[in-house]
Amino acid sequence: MSDAFDPRPPQELRAFYDRFSVRFRSPGVCLCGYRLRWIAFRSQELDRGIERAVLDLAWGDESVTRQAEFVARAREEVQAGCSLTFVEVGLRRSYLYGKDQPLTPPRVLLAISMWRSGHPCGLLGRIELDAEGRPTGSAQAPSPLVRMGG
Repeated sequence: MSDAFDPRPPQELRAFYDRFSVRFRSPGVCLCGYRLRWIAFRSQELDRGIERAVLDLAWGDESVTRQAEFVARAREEVQAGCSLTFVEVGLRRSYLYGKDQPLTPPRVLLAISMWRSGHPCGLLGRIELDAEGRPTGSAQAPSPLVRMGG
């Protein structure tokens, strides 16, 4: 393994992001009231197309209230040295305002972040939602997400 910093997310992570995010952009999806979720997968299984979660928790489940607690708990579920892919999915509000303009109503976004253990760069994607929590069809390609400590 090289010690050089690689600013690009792994290609396999991008492929998984594309598969994963499509279910949130599908017609008929309504995400109003969606709770923050943390999901962990074995990276090798994902690379083979197997989406079997090692751990899948919604905000506040089982007294896990911080991302670091979730990551530690997921690592306990697998053998040492197993690469994990972590996913965080939750609603966010985005406010836009101009210098001399009043605050506009917030845009609601579904934010999806993913990263792999041992890799410093993951992905951050956003899906825009309407006032009823349905996808608007506006979704940008995910951006690199640099993670401190890998």
